[in-house]
Amino acid sequence: MLINSYQQRCARAQTKRETILRFLRDETWSNLTNLAGVLNLSEPAAFKTVCQMERDGFLLRFKVTALRLSLWGITPQGLAFAWDENETMQIRPYFEPSKLSVMTIAHYLDIQRARLIAERAGWTHWIPGNRLPKDIKKRPDAVATNNEGQIVAIELERSIKTLKRYEAIFAIYLQMMKRDEYAKVHYVCPDASFAPRLIRMFELIKAVPVAGERVPITEKHRARFPVYALDNWQPGNARVLAVI
Repeated sequence: MLINSYQQRCARAQTKRETILRFLRDETWSNLTNLAGVLNLSEPAAFKTVCQMERDGFLLRFKVTALRLSLWGITPQGLAFAWDENETMQIRPYFEPSKLSVMTIAHYLDIQRARLIAERAGWTHWIPGNRLPKDIKKRPDAVATNNEGQIVAIELERSIKTLKRYEAIFAIYLQMMKRDEYAKVHYVCPDASFAPRLIRMFELIKAVPVAGERVPITEKHRARFPVYALDNWQPGNARVLAVI
C-alpha cells in the first residue's frame, strides 16, 4: 500500500510539472497566481511545485522589484521537457529577464488570466499574440477557438485609444472577418469600471475607413466586438453578449 501511495504521489507530481511546462512553452513566463490557476491549486501548494522545478533547472525565478512580484519562466532545459516523446518539438523562446518590460507585465499576466477563464469554459487552441505571424496588419493579444468552433480574437484592453484608432482597428478586423479569419473579437477589460466606458466609445463608431472612403457600419457589425469585464467574462455561454 505504501508503494502504491508513493507511486501515486510521484505520478501526481509529474503531471503537475508537465502541466506547467506545457503552459509555459506557450507563455514563456508567469506569476504564482496564474500558475496556481493552471494547476487548479492554492498558491502555497503551487509554490512547492514551482520551487522544485526551479531547483531542478526547469524554471528560472526573477524578482521584479518595482512591482514587488516574482516571475517564473521556462528555461532551455524546461523547453526540452515541455513536449511528450510522441510530440513534435517546436522552437519556442525561453525566459530572458533582461528582455522584460515592467510596463507590459500586468497586461501579459491579465491575458493569461483570460486564457485560464476561456480554457475552463471549453475553449481550445489558444495562441498568444506573440506567436501569431508578424506580417498581419493587426495582431490581437490572443486567438482561440470557442465552443461553437469559431475562431475568436481576444484583445485585453487596459486603456482607451482614440476614436480614430478604434475605427481603423474595426476596419482591419471587419475585413479579416469577411475573409473568415475571425468570427468575432472579444474585448476584455481587467477593470470592471473601464468596460462600460469602452462600450460607449464603440457606440460612437458610425463608419470605418476602407480604401480611402468612410464605410458605414451597422449594429450587426458592432455586435462582432463584444466588451466584457474580465471577472464577468463568460466565454462558454454563447447567449451572453456584451456584459459589464
